[in-house]
Amino acid sequence: MKLDFSNMDIGSAPFNYVRTLSVAGTGGAEINECLLAALRIKDNNEESWVREWASIAERVSREAEQALHAGKTITARQMYMRASNYYRTAMFSLPPTDDRLGQYLTFSRELFHQAAKLFDPPIEIIEIPCGDARLPGYFLSAGQSKRPTLIALNGADSTNEELVHWIGFAAIARGWNCLVFEGPGQWSALQLNPGLFLQYDYEVPVKAVVDYLTRRDDVDIDNIALIGYSLGALLAARAVAFEKRISACIVDGLVIDVGEAWEAVWPPPLQKLPGVFDTAAAALEKLSPELRGFINHHMYAFGVSKPSEILNAYRPFNIQGLAPKIECPLLLLYGEGEYAQSNAKVATSILRFVNELTCPVAIHEFAYTDGWAASHCQIGAFSLAQAVVFDWLDRVVNKKEQFVATDSLHSWDLLNKYHHTNEMMKLEQTIRANAM
Repeated sequence: MKLDFSNMDIGSAPFNYVRTLSVAGTGGAEINECLLAALRIKDNNEESWVREWASIAERVSREAEQALHAGKTITARQMYMRASNYYRTAMFSLPPTDDRLGQYLTFSRELFHQAAKLFDPPIEIIEIPCGDARLPGYFLSAGQSKRPTLIALNGADSTNEELVHWIGFAAIARGWNCLVFEGPGQWSALQLNPGLFLQYDYEVPVKAVVDYLTRRDDVDIDNIALIGYSLGALLAARAVAFEKRISACIVDGLVIDVGEAWEAVWPPPLQKLPGVFDTAAAALEKLSPELRGFINHHMYAFGVSKPSEILNAYRPFNIQGLAPKIECPLLLLYGEGEYAQSNAKVATSILRFVNELTCPVAIHEFAYTDGWAASHCQIGAFSLAQAVVFDWLDRVVNKKEQFVATDSLHSWDLLNKYHHTNEMMKLEQTIRANAM
């Protein structure tokens, strides 16, 4: 498989490959195994992608079992984590009609459970009551005393197991507990709770998570923070507009209105004709693996069977008008690659939202000069994002600094590089003036 590592587009083969490889630092991948997969996968052949990753996952999981039976606990733990990640990679873009989707998702989760039990202390495998559902998650403890706790909220296509690598291990290394969970419409939550499809009012599951944390003896309930990735950024921002027990919030790759983001890809007139939209989507899917994977997963998440139904299901996913309701400090993370893949309408909505915020706000942009940190959610450069996140949390939560001028006086230079209108210029001037 040939990989152009300058292509950071979400869902592209290089992006998905780097996504798998990027957790090598925390034991979720082995560089050698990933290179072998790249050698064996045929260009532009999705079945080859699925087959090779699943083959490696099967072999590594079998070796993990052998290591465990031989008493080699650390080796087994490492292999279970890698096999879990490789099964996730294999199933990532499969359609809901493919039986392997559920099979590999189950394998990925259960193999991680095996690894979780072998940590010292073990990673807790938890279920959070939320209405009639039980939301799956993990709790990573930084110690027995009451600790600040970070809740990690998945996006539309990330998994609990990924987020343990993305932020969980970094949290406990810095003295923070971390709770990772999946809510309605997310991979394992939906599989384990049939019919629990993706919903916009994520303040409901977030409230259930905070309620769970308040019952634990090792959580400082006055210092609970929330981080949301991709779609989870929008869901997290919405959640803190209603859930006031959260002390700080980080949104990574925030889009204000998912409908507007769709318009950056699909012309509005086409969206108004469902039959034509579905025909056009079917034709484009043949040319674009990224689009095909996106549609496959969202049909699963929303429980629908047509691309036009995904579009309609996403209509309520916007947080316009909610900015004044957010009271806790807010950190926005963006990569230059995200700006390059967006349009001026989406960018203007971000500026309007920031201008309407009355809470302490900080913005951090990652440029192409930062390498893969410029990609969506800093895939491939998690340590850079982790440093920014926990340095900020140290100021606004641990030290209770409510205003940091250097964070608020933001230039928006990277955003202007790709999108610049008169309205955006006026909004930027207002934001800077308000920060003085």
